[in-house]
Amino acid sequence: MDNLVVIILVIALIIGYASLITYLSRRKVLEKYNMSSWYGFIMWRTKRGRKFVDLLAKPKRFWHVYAFLAKAICLIIMVSIMALLIWEASLVTNIPADQAPTPDMLIGLPGINPLIPLWYGVLALAIGVAVHEIGHGIMTRVAGMKIKSMGLLLFIFPVGAFVEPDEEALVKAKKKIRTSIYAAGPATNIVLALFCAFIFSTVMVGSAEVAHDGPVITSVYGGTPADLGGLSGGYQILSINGVPVSYEDLYDLDAPEPGSLMTLTYQYQGEEFTTTVHSGIVVLGVIEGLPAANAGLKPGMIIHSIDGNILYNEARFRETLSELEIGKQYDIVALEYDADSNSYLVNENVKTITPVNRADHVTGGANMAYLGVTSLYLGAGIMNPQAVLDRMANPYMGADSFGDYLSGTLSYIALPFTGLQPLDGFYRDIFVPGGAFAGWDGNVFWVTANCVYWIFWINLMLGMTNALPAVPLDGGYLFRDWIDSVVRRIKKGISEEDRERYVSSITYMFIMLVVFLIAWQLIGPRLF
Repeated sequence: MDNLVVIILVIALIIGYASLITYLSRRKVLEKYNMSSWYGFIMWRTKRGRKFVDLLAKPKRFWHVYAFLAKAICLIIMVSIMALLIWEASLVTNIPADQAPTPDMLIGLPGINPLIPLWYGVLALAIGVAVHEIGHGIMTRVAGMKIKSMGLLLFIFPVGAFVEPDEEALVKAKKKIRTSIYAAGPATNIVLALFCAFIFSTVMVGSAEVAHDGPVITSVYGGTPADLGGLSGGYQILSINGVPVSYEDLYDLDAPEPGSLMTLTYQYQGEEFTTTVHSGIVVLGVIEGLPAANAGLKPGMIIHSIDGNILYNEARFRETLSELEIGKQYDIVALEYDADSNSYLVNENVKTITPVNRADHVTGGANMAYLGVTSLYLGAGIMNPQAVLDRMANPYMGADSFGDYLSGTLSYIALPFTGLQPLDGFYRDIFVPGGAFAGWDGNVFWVTANCVYWIFWINLMLGMTNALPAVPLDGGYLFRDWIDSVVRRIKKGISEEDRERYVSSITYMFIMLVVFLIAWQLIGPRLF
């Protein structure tokens, strides 16, 4: 109910604000202050700032080179984003309807898109729009054209900036000049995004250090020892039975016999806690018709031993599995939780198991024993804190092919989807500033780092979106001029009217294609 009230209040505020702006515009009140209304937004124009743009535009030789690079960047981004949209369209029918993206996830505005944190998003968007428009403004002045005005776009608070060139002069300008102006905006966003990615990864995250190398719990499955022991996501394990443990130690931990209680110390939000949990390899799921299910194993059970080999840890489980023969029957002991005694007791219904060939059931699987069971130690998913830092600092670590580099790039962009951006909460206890930032407060350090990342992310999205070959985006006008050049070369003898018809038809076709590819991501999963 509280959330509903907030939503209603926000909607009421937006409607009231837009209505007020429309009223003030009709009463000519806004004009007195060099303002105008634009779909509920306020455009505040000023002559100030033009000298600053003139100053930036002075090294014309540099900007001519930049214009060439900007067009190349836009072309690469345009082709890449279209290829990505087409590839995604081919995968849409494989996405379950309940996992399909919603419209708000395709709108890159803070406060609407649930992935974008409000204040980081507002800051990054304001910077991104300002940089985008200044890029247009600089190229306008380099071309010798006038800037009519500059200003801010406001909706309750500033949400962007704009530069107004002389539209008539822009239309009459040579194609080379016009495309330079169009390309400058998206390309400048991309350049700023790459710069911020470099700063975030090498300067900020590259200076961070792991406070403790103990494994961090990412997920806890219900009804497992971890769940019964009160463990939860974000807890960092420090020691087991008084012995400090690292992420690597947990794999071949010198653990007590499966089902035995052990003392586990962990930290969360800067404080240390102690609890008791039952040790063991816990069944999370079984595949019907395969050995584990046929043997009677069920989620929540602890696998005590197979063929007399006690499974103390993950390493012992994998080693035992590698020694089993396909098709041979083995004794198996499984434990099940008994709430009355708060202990794990032997389940008498689970007695034998007969492995099958992994290659027959897993694509690309090796010829080895396969039980058809998923399991985790304690029933908790864990992560290596150093690996998290490495992922943010160098997403291309170990990459040796185009596919690896593409995967690393997408993984870096997808940090918000994995909970690693903005980095806050328990992460700030795990990672501490080091190097040149050793004296910084942890909260200040990570707020700064998060700002840099979101400036990267928003600028990348702005640049990529505006590079799409669809009018009225910058990429649409670029595409139209480029297509016009191609048509002029191929159809040399046609009239201006026919050439314009060809160009308009191709441009319109691509507008429809872009709209379809984006809409298909919403509609496709819900049709199949």
